[in-house]
Amino acid sequence: YKTHGMPYFRALTMKILLTALHLSLMALVMVLPVVSLTAQCVSSFPYSESFETSNGNWVPGGTASQWSWGTPVKPVINGAGGGAKCWITGTLTQSSYSNNQNSTLTSPCFDFTSVAAPYIRFKIFWETEKKYDGASFQYSTDGGTTWTNLGSYADYAACPSSNWFNTTGITALGGGSDGWSGNIQPTAPCAGGAGNGSGQWVEAQHEMASLAGKSNVRFRFRFAAGSVCNNYDGFAVDDIWIGEMPATSHDFTFSCAGSNSVAFQPLTAACNASYAWNFGDPVSGTANTSSAASPTHVFSGPGDFPVSLTITVPGAPPAVIVKSIRVIEVTTVLVDPVLCAGDKTATIRADVIPAGSYSYQWNTLPAQTTATASGLGAGSYSVQVSGGNACTAGDNITVAQPQPLDHTVTITDASCGAANGAANLQVSGGTGPYSYAWSPTAGTGSSAGALSPGAYSVEITDQNNCRDTASFVIANINNLSVSLGNDTVICQGTSLLLSPGNFASYSWQDLSSAPDFRVTVTGSYHVIVRDDNGCVASDTIHVIADCSDLFFPGAFTPDGDGRNDFFGALGNLAGVSEFSLQVFDRWGRLVFRSSNPYQKWDGGMHHGIRVSSSFAWVARYRLPGRSQPVQRKGMVTMIR
Repeated sequence: YKTHGMPYFRALTMKILLTALHLSLMALVMVLPVVSLTAQCVSSFPYSESFETSNGNWVPGGTASQWSWGTPVKPVINGAGGGAKCWITGTLTQSSYSNNQNSTLTSPCFDFTSVAAPYIRFKIFWETEKKYDGASFQYSTDGGTTWTNLGSYADYAACPSSNWFNTTGITALGGGSDGWSGNIQPTAPCAGGAGNGSGQWVEAQHEMASLAGKSNVRFRFRFAAGSVCNNYDGFAVDDIWIGEMPATSHDFTFSCAGSNSVAFQPLTAACNASYAWNFGDPVSGTANTSSAASPTHVFSGPGDFPVSLTITVPGAPPAVIVKSIRVIEVTTVLVDPVLCAGDKTATIRADVIPAGSYSYQWNTLPAQTTATASGLGAGSYSVQVSGGNACTAGDNITVAQPQPLDHTVTITDASCGAANGAANLQVSGGTGPYSYAWSPTAGTGSSAGALSPGAYSVEITDQNNCRDTASFVIANINNLSVSLGNDTVICQGTSLLLSPGNFASYSWQDLSSAPDFRVTVTGSYHVIVRDDNGCVASDTIHVIADCSDLFFPGAFTPDGDGRNDFFGALGNLAGVSEFSLQVFDRWGRLVFRSSNPYQKWDGGMHHGIRVSSSFAWVARYRLPGRSQPVQRKGMVTMIR
C-alpha cells in the first residue's frame, strides 16, 4: 500500500476479484454437466420403486415437514408396505404429526413421450384426524409451478377397489380438496370422530391418460394438518409403480337370477371404465342393450344368444368379448302314472328347449341323473338341468296317487241253516271296470244270493290289475219264537184254547199237528212250530184246575221279622186276571195301588205322606170260569 500507492492496491484488488470470479465460473461449468445429468427425466418404464436401498430421489419439502424415510415403528403403522422401508410423515416413531403442517414428498421427473396410457399404483397407509387432516396426490407438467390433483373422490365412489381418495373436502388441504383421511380408533375426541382409516397397507391405483406424451411430469404427495387433534400416526407411502395401463380383462361371467333372467359381471371391473352390453336378444327391444357395469337381462325365451361386452377405459383401446349364452326351458312330463295306490310304477321325463347335451339332477331317492326318472311312487318331484354355458333351469311335477281300491259289503244272513243268505259288494277307487272272483264259487258279479252260512272271500281286480279282497261271513240266523202264554188256572169242567200263531207246521205234545189245541184237564202242554224257512221254535205252558177265590188279611205287621210283613191278595193268584188293588187312609187318600196280584204293600209312606193305622181297600179281578169280574173291599189294620 505504501510502496505502490492507492491506485495500485485498487487494481490488485480488482484482479484478485476477477480471478476468483473466473475460478468460480470454471467450477460452475465443471458442475453443470453433473446437475444436468441428475435432472434428466425418467423415461424407462415400467418404473418401480420399493425404497429398500434408497429414498428413490423423492424429496420432502413444504411447511413443518416431518417426512422420513426408513422403517416405521408406531402404534398403528408399524411396518413398511413391502420389505422394510417406506416414506412416512411424523417421523418414523412419533404417534403424532406437527401442527399446521402443509408438507410434500416430490418425485423425480418423468418423461411420458413414449407412454400411450400412463398408469400409477402404490401402497399407502393412513391414520389421521378424520375429515380435517389428510393427504392427496398431485401432478405438475410445468416443472412444479402449478399442481393438480389426480382424480377425485368420485373415483372411489365409482370404484372402491381403487382405494383412490376416500374422503371429499379435507379441511387442512384447503379449498375442499379430496384425498385420504380417517382413523381406525374406536372413538375419537376430535370433531371429525372415528372411522375411515385404512387400518393396513392398501394399493391405490389410477389411470393418467391426460399425461400421455408429456415430457416433464412430476408427482407429489401432499400432507396437511390443523393445529389440534394431531395425535395420529400420519400418512405412509411405499412400492410405487408407473407404466402402461394394464390390459383390460377380456372376459365376463354370468349367473342365473331367475326364470330366463341372467346377471352379468365383468371378470375384473376397471375403474373409470364405460360398458356397452348387447345381449343378442333383439326381441327384448330397448332392454337388449345396457351401459351398466353389471346388468341383469331377462331373455325373451329359451335359445342361444351371442352376448357381447365392450369395455372402454380412458387412454386404452376398447376391449370386446363375445360369449354365447344359452337360456333353457325345462318342462316335466308324466310318461307313466302310478297304476295302483302305493305302487312305484310312475315314469317322468324332462324335456329341454333348445335340445342339447345336459346334466340332470332329480330329487328322487336315490337321485337319478338322466332325462327320464322311473320307478316312482306318488309325490312331488323336481329336476335341475345344467350344461356348459347354459343357465341352470328346472321344473316341478306332482305324481298323483290313484284312489285306493276299496269296498263295502252288504250282507243278508242265512236263516236256520238254509242257502238263503246274500252279499252285495260296493267297490270304489281304482280304475273300473272291475272283475270278481268268489270263493266258495258264487258267480262273477258284484253280488250273490242263495248263500249258505259260512265264510266267503271275493278278490276284486280293476282295469290296471290292482287287487283288493273282501272277506265276510254269512251267519246262520234262527230268530223264530212262539208263545203259549203264562201258566194259568182253569176250573173243573171248563176248557182253554191254546193258539200259538201262524206257522208252516205244528207238533203238539200228543203229536197232533193242528194250529190250535184245547185244554180240558190239568197238565203241561207243549208245541213245536216250523216256518217256511225251516226255522223251529217251541213253548210249554202249565195249566191247573183251581177256581178258588182270593182273600185279604185284616191286619199286618210291617216290622221286618219275616212274618205277615205285607198286605195284599192271597190264594189263587195264578188264576186271577184283570187284577187291581187300591189302599186308602182314613182321610181317603190313596196310599198304595197295584195291577199285579203278586205285589204287596209294605205299609210305608205314599208320595211322602205318613199314613194312619187303619186303611180301607178295594180290589177288582176276574176268576177262571166266571163271566163277571169280582169286586171286593174291606178294612186292614197296620200293627206296629
